[in-house]
Amino acid sequence: MAKRVVLHVGTMKSGTSYLQAMLFAQQERLAAAGVLVPGKVWGDQVAAVQHAISKGGPRHHWEAMTAEINAHPGDAVISMEFLGPARPPAAARVLEPFAGTPVEIVVTARDLNRTLVSLWQETVQNGRSWTWEDYYAAARDAAPGSDRGHEDRATPAGTFWRQQHLVRILGDWADRVGTDNVTLVTLPHPGAPSSTLTERFAEATGFPIDPSLPVPRANESLGLASALVLRELNEALDAHDLAWPQGQRLRKQVIAKTALAALAKEEPRLGLQVADWVRTQTEATVAEVGNLGVRVVGDLADLDPVDVPGITPAEVDVALIARAAQTALAASVVDKLKS
Repeated sequence: MAKRVVLHVGTMKSGTSYLQAMLFAQQERLAAAGVLVPGKVWGDQVAAVQHAISKGGPRHHWEAMTAEINAHPGDAVISMEFLGPARPPAAARVLEPFAGTPVEIVVTARDLNRTLVSLWQETVQNGRSWTWEDYYAAARDAAPGSDRGHEDRATPAGTFWRQQHLVRILGDWADRVGTDNVTLVTLPHPGAPSSTLTERFAEATGFPIDPSLPVPRANESLGLASALVLRELNEALDAHDLAWPQGQRLRKQVIAKTALAALAKEEPRLGLQVADWVRTQTEATVAEVGNLGVRVVGDLADLDPVDVPGITPAEVDVALIARAAQTALAASVVDKLKS
């Protein structure tokens, strides 16, 4: 039986990819200290968690991973942001194999304004065709306050707040494992040392993580021109009854993560000034988190929203959009000819 299981459950776009890359980069080092990072690669944890939270689906990946954890005499950690918004029945299925083992929850969170920008792009990379303007307006109009209801996945607002309703995520997991076993780690504002998040995660988990060791770059964001091209591609495929996840590998790994990501340094980024509703929502969230009484590593002031430098979609040079479209087309043709 494991001594302790740590579940890092998100939130999405809060440094999760960085921390996951860090855990696997230091997997052997942590193992030497008695900390198990199960799986050969992070994708093994993704597959296992998907099995755990899917009702009535296959369970073999999850069962194999939990068996490995339960056979380990020390600590173990699973990092997967799909766990954050898990409904109570799914959370119960996740916790069931660890009956009798202390389970601690770590939630990482970033300020709302930066998250709005980055999560829209993430939805586009995951096959959605919502425009930035529609996505932003929907999130604004559905800002939840202290409501702990579960949001759907079919709408822009539901998708955003399902992953970013920090009060609900913390409260739901606290209901399951106890408030004393839930830790919130805040991401620092821009300009902080690059090691800050790693140091805070190490403090939250108690793991002997070395913040000075290099971490492979993970989940690079796209430039705005490329994001707009990818969004229009998704829209066109939807119109031809080829909705996501059809072509997922080609669309995300080949076109987005490889071909278009290579253009990122030459393209402007999506910018966003802090609006009044974002400040109001943040104040409500911080107050509710304080009332929950969970442990905080970092500072709740890190959740204060900051402006995101960049431009609007309407300001993007059409020449950059054309280049991104040509790059995406070439990547698709090359992949098809090689397959």
